[in-house]
Amino acid sequence: MADMFQSLEDLFGRTKRSLFLNRSDWIQLTVCLFFLLVHLLVMTSGRFSRVEHIFLDYFFRQRPMIQAHPAVVLVEIDEESLRSVGNWPWPWRYHAQAISILKSWKAKSVFYDLTFRESEASYEGDELEKAIEEAGNVFLPVTLEMSQGKTIWVHSLPIVLEPKSGKKIWTHPAPTLEKYAKAVGHVDMEPDGDGVLRRIPAYLVYENETHPYLGMLAGLDFLEESAPPFDKVPFPTDSKNRIMINWPGKWGSSFEHYSFADVVRSYQAIQKGLRPVLQPEFFKDKICLIGLTAKDYADFKVSPFGTEYPSLGIHASMIQSFLSGRFVQPVSLAVNATCLIVIGIIASFLFVVFRNVPSFLAGLGLGFMWVIFAFVLFWFTGVWLYVAHALILILILFIFSAIFNHVIGSKERTHLFHLATRDGLTGLYVIRHFREILNKMVTECCKTGVSLSVILIDLDNFKWINDTYGHPAGDKILKQTAQAIFSCFRATRPVHEADFVARYGGEEFIVMLRNADLDHVAVTVAERIRKAVEGTQIEWEGKRIPVTVSLGVATLHTGEKIPDSMVHRADKALYQAKRTGKNRVCSEKSTSG
Repeated sequence: MADMFQSLEDLFGRTKRSLFLNRSDWIQLTVCLFFLLVHLLVMTSGRFSRVEHIFLDYFFRQRPMIQAHPAVVLVEIDEESLRSVGNWPWPWRYHAQAISILKSWKAKSVFYDLTFRESEASYEGDELEKAIEEAGNVFLPVTLEMSQGKTIWVHSLPIVLEPKSGKKIWTHPAPTLEKYAKAVGHVDMEPDGDGVLRRIPAYLVYENETHPYLGMLAGLDFLEESAPPFDKVPFPTDSKNRIMINWPGKWGSSFEHYSFADVVRSYQAIQKGLRPVLQPEFFKDKICLIGLTAKDYADFKVSPFGTEYPSLGIHASMIQSFLSGRFVQPVSLAVNATCLIVIGIIASFLFVVFRNVPSFLAGLGLGFMWVIFAFVLFWFTGVWLYVAHALILILILFIFSAIFNHVIGSKERTHLFHLATRDGLTGLYVIRHFREILNKMVTECCKTGVSLSVILIDLDNFKWINDTYGHPAGDKILKQTAQAIFSCFRATRPVHEADFVARYGGEEFIVMLRNADLDHVAVTVAERIRKAVEGTQIEWEGKRIPVTVSLGVATLHTGEKIPDSMVHRADKALYQAKRTGKNRVCSEKSTSG
């Protein structure tokens, strides 16, 4: 039970320290701030933008759906319309009829997500031109497309008139149609690097032409406002003057949308005095967006909600933002950097104060609170703050702090272990720790049959030295004697065969030797120690002090499971060495019988 509580304390606790930061804490804090600086540089380079977009897309999906603006109505050219009207592309007279119908139903404006190219003009062009002129509220798109080149075939051989140049060209509606349109604007949509569409340029500039976004023109026209200058767009944009799409929700559940075929049927029913499928009031004073949604013909984009979001719905989402004033507002790099600095400093101090599980929980809590804060801010205001960079920084700081604290903790534990197990004067093991090792070795040797021996060492005439030269001299002699003994210690052996030396008490020392029989220990090792001590030059106040030791050697006998008897025999051998003249080695054999 005590071990369990100790392990819990190690897991949740922290080494006790002073109230103020110590040297290692300042080192840790400095390196954490260095990591923060590096991460700021990484953020300014645009790294991890895809990860940021993952969080942004997740915010869109988790945010409650935005209620559709009542002024936006979609007229879909869907599968049903194609079955009813005919295969695509349709003759222009059908579009002329739709424009006339919506005009008669008092639609505010008609937004076409279709390009009426000049090359497609026919004898029906006059009819469409007249409808657009009479309506006076039709918005037509221009597109920026890759040049396809021109090729003709002569006698089954291709003749290239204009090769592909890799350049883009502006594709306009037929001049007669563009002349009478309420406005023309671009409808180009360029997805991000991960393939997801998130932004639309407020203005598109290429070569000598500049066109505003058509949805912006339609929305401002509804509000009876004029288009802003190219360099003074009043809406939230990113660094490239692009407006972020404020996705209201999944496609099909955001706006009022009707089939093109139902519009035509309803008009025909009214003309015949029959009950229509759709009432004209549904379109009165509305922005009516007409475009393809049929799967085989529509231009589908990848959105945060999936892979099939038609461009018609994207334009509706953008127009709704202009009408409601609700935009996604990406904050500047400076604001994101400031937030990252604050989070980095907080995380650094948390990881300095806490260790282990509390450190992990503190970092996890900080990251979770930042995600919740960023999501709530996005939900209610549309402000988009970076999330991934903060989480990555917290993780980096946590990993570094965990490694740093582990290294520092290991050094602290090693230092404390050294203080607890080493004698402060001689640097040898203290007897309490030595006894623990000796007991374990006895148990091991009993199992393996390996020999085990001990040598007891006592300084000769140490009391006389203290009385003659003083205790400081005695301490010096003890220290240098310990060094001489340790120099004979076979520390180069493998760990499982290593010898140990300890201060037994006062002027006595003890050595434990593994895998060494009694004769080898007595003749070789003990004698080597005796000679090493005797040859040590010790001076005190200019006088040389002769130092010798007496040694008693004993070995573990078969059947002995505790070291007490062996140590007792070594003590008897040491006593005999003292009694028979000192400065000599005696083994337990000399005391037997």
